[in-house]
Amino acid sequence: HPMSSTAARLACGAALLLSADAFTSPAAFSNGRPLLRSKNAMGALQAPAKCVASTRSLGLRMSEDQESLKKVKDDVEAERKKIAAILGESKTELPAVVDMMSEKGTDGGPSKPAFKSTVTQPPPFKNPDKTPPPKSFQMCVEQAYISAKAAIDAGNKLLEVEFPPLPQSAMDNGAIGAYTILDAQIQHARGFARFFEGKNVAIVFSDAEERNMFVDDDTYGILAPRRQGAVRYSALGGGWKGSWFSDIKVAEVQDDDDMFIIIGASAQELPDVKALCERAGDRPVVLFNMKLQILRGDLGLPFFPGRNLHNDWLCTAVPVYHVRPTAYTRTIASAPFLINYSGALFRTWPGKWQALLEVPDTVNGGGRYEPVCNLEKRPALSEMREILAEELQLDALDGEGEQKIFGIDLKILRSGVVAKTWWEKDFDDAKSDNWRD
Repeated sequence: HPMSSTAARLACGAALLLSADAFTSPAAFSNGRPLLRSKNAMGALQAPAKCVASTRSLGLRMSEDQESLKKVKDDVEAERKKIAAILGESKTELPAVVDMMSEKGTDGGPSKPAFKSTVTQPPPFKNPDKTPPPKSFQMCVEQAYISAKAAIDAGNKLLEVEFPPLPQSAMDNGAIGAYTILDAQIQHARGFARFFEGKNVAIVFSDAEERNMFVDDDTYGILAPRRQGAVRYSALGGGWKGSWFSDIKVAEVQDDDDMFIIIGASAQELPDVKALCERAGDRPVVLFNMKLQILRGDLGLPFFPGRNLHNDWLCTAVPVYHVRPTAYTRTIASAPFLINYSGALFRTWPGKWQALLEVPDTVNGGGRYEPVCNLEKRPALSEMREILAEELQLDALDGEGEQKIFGIDLKILRSGVVAKTWWEKDFDDAKSDNWRD
């Protein structure tokens, strides 16, 4: 190879030059004559009259050394000419140091390796109508991502994701505070956002104070750089983070945001969520575990937004993933008189709504969900109760014949009044049926 032979000859020439320079250094010569360090030579120079033979011998050695030096100089000069000739004939350019240290050389050489994902993408559903219910929170997050991605790819912009952030026993425990639940929501939202690789996701809190309480970061302010695919923590209406002397503005919506995940917002903050959706434009917005069924019940109450907020906007949210376990109680005329049963309403987009009944798990212990039926529209909670009761044949346990008290059928009293919420009854007032499709 021309480069390797050139480097070898350069190295040989440098070695010869160093040897010659060391031999001809001022420490070895004075006034063109070598300085001899031998004790005998020093004695001969100090007393030439006493040893003529030694003087003649010294002159011969000096003459031989000068001839040797001349020969070395001639060899070095010849080697220099050879190296100069080699460099003059060679057309190969040595790469600059900056190019050798860079990721790409001047010849367009090897570049940075292609990005390799570290996140294992869950496979799509084989049949969304028969998706098995989740067995862990990780499975909830994965199923929510698959459903949301499919809905976004289909052109939907406002999505609803709903599943319990903690075990049902913890959710029913009044000692569990709101901040404990919100902390679990943040962990699920982070895992959900992590699957959207290459997307700049903004997790939006209800306000800046709540954001600063749970997020301890020094990045992604309005002036801070942001790497592609990073998660940014924002707040409704924006705000500030940091201390009083080093505040950094936190923008609600940034130009480099690709999608938004809203967590922890209440019914009173729904107008702010709507305003964010308007500023987001065509970018997807995910209402993540916001318990919209409860928030809708607050609309129209004093000091709360009106019901038109649902009819004009919230009804357009597509429930792409929904897991809602619910417990029911039914009284009967005979022993054991009181029957407790539970089930869950489950949906993965674009599949149908599944009514699930909880039954004992004789293999692993505890309980498991068995599918009862599929529904085209989201059922009301009272309708869900009747579907599960019919599956358990609870009406047959009440016996035959009419049983009345004060003219009221006891079966109706024991099963409960079939009631629907205002948005479940007056769904014709909503401009969209997305919320229950």
